[in-house]
Amino acid sequence: MLLNEPVIQLGPITFSAERNYAEEALLMSCAFFAGRDARRVLQLRFDRPPMRGDQRQDEQISENLMLYAKRHQLSERESEVLHLVLLGKDNQNIASTMHVALSTVKVHVHNILQKTGRTNRQDLIQDFWKTS
Repeated sequence: MLLNEPVIQLGPITFSAERNYAEEALLMSCAFFAGRDARRVLQLRFDRPPMRGDQRQDEQISENLMLYAKRHQLSERESEVLHLVLLGKDNQNIASTMHVALSTVKVHVHNILQKTGRTNRQDLIQDFWKTS
């Protein structure tokens, strides 16, 4: 195949190293189905980001949170709130975890949404996982 003329001649029989049309069609169909399945898997991750709640997910969030917070100029406290939002906690659970008032959490979430330009938590979570 690396020669200029990829043809092998063994007596009266000639072999070509190129694929025939059936092989090309099979290769193209395999590539199409592989691409389609990969798009589906990536779309699932975008629509429903991973919510396992294990140590690995927490590490992934921690790794990307600093860059995301710096990009959107979030304060340290807002970063803590965003971390808990990404873990799937609601405002009441965040307030009890951080030992602050519910209204304080609402203000932090509102500020995070304004700074990131998102309209709701789901958009915020999708944006975080899309950029990470």
